[in-house]
Amino acid sequence: MTAPSVTAVVTAHDRREFLARAVRSALDGGADEVVVVRNFSGPIEGCEGRYRDVPCDIPDTGEKEARGVEASTSDVVGFLDDDDEWEPAKVPRIREVFGRDPGVVYFVHCQRPIDRDGQPVTAVHPEIQGKDPARFAQVDRGDLQRLVDEVWPGNNSSTVVRRGWALEWVGSLRSAGWACDLFWFVAALLSGRELELSGETLVRLRLHERNMSQTRGATPEEFRRRHGESSARFARAYDVLTALARVRRGPTAPMTRFLAEGAVAFHFFADLEGGVRPRSAAWRVLWHGPGLRQRGVVGSALVALVTPAGARRLLYRASERRWRLG
Repeated sequence: MTAPSVTAVVTAHDRREFLARAVRSALDGGADEVVVVRNFSGPIEGCEGRYRDVPCDIPDTGEKEARGVEASTSDVVGFLDDDDEWEPAKVPRIREVFGRDPGVVYFVHCQRPIDRDGQPVTAVHPEIQGKDPARFAQVDRGDLQRLVDEVWPGNNSSTVVRRGWALEWVGSLRSAGWACDLFWFVAALLSGRELELSGETLVRLRLHERNMSQTRGATPEEFRRRHGESSARFARAYDVLTALARVRRGPTAPMTRFLAEGAVAFHFFADLEGGVRPRSAAWRVLWHGPGLRQRGVVGSALVALVTPAGARRLLYRASERRWRLG
């Protein structure tokens, strides 16, 4: 077994506070190369001379990850958000997975939530809890809904790809712009290549008030802005993924339908939060969205038909519940 070389691609935009801890975690864990893709400059404390900078003023995570893959000189690339940290066991595990089977192009694992100070916390959000990667072999790879709901523990900082394969997909990644963790998973499934999903917790996932994925510390108006921005980003990514699935699997394939319905739902949230014909967006999601499989989406759309402002309030309260810490 030949141990492959490993690059950590650390992506950052504006946020500096946690970057040094992220970079040091990859260096201390044994990464052969650390590439930092960011829109600001300046030395990273404790890491001087041990990483390469790649400038990128574009905020899209997809653009940043694409530039990182292109700049890497290693066999394998692992992504790391600037506010997360790799566990010491991660790089040796990457070498084992990709060295054991040259056909593996994608590896993902679970995360351990921490607070802004690095202390472990319990998060009840379904994106973090309730996933069982060990069941991957038992689920139809075309059933993306079930994989996402029950199996896939996706997160940017948990995603590792083989560089040679990833280079084939960077153009589409740039077009998607966001939802990069799901992008790489879908790309691997569409490729028909080997994937490995693991229940190991090999990254520390930092939850804090400046993380777009949750609402702790946000006022209702701040949440409306954040949620509108993130929904528009996800809608764009789902549109691109839908087009890729349509070409490779066909327009009626379960994966294509799941992604298309997700795109409709995210467009609805973006229009609702932005006040862009929210009732029309609600009708679209009721006719073409995910239906009762996502009761929260349907419920929000029904309320929005009567009172868009009321639907916004419900979304804010639901997000507070979903991202509460134990």
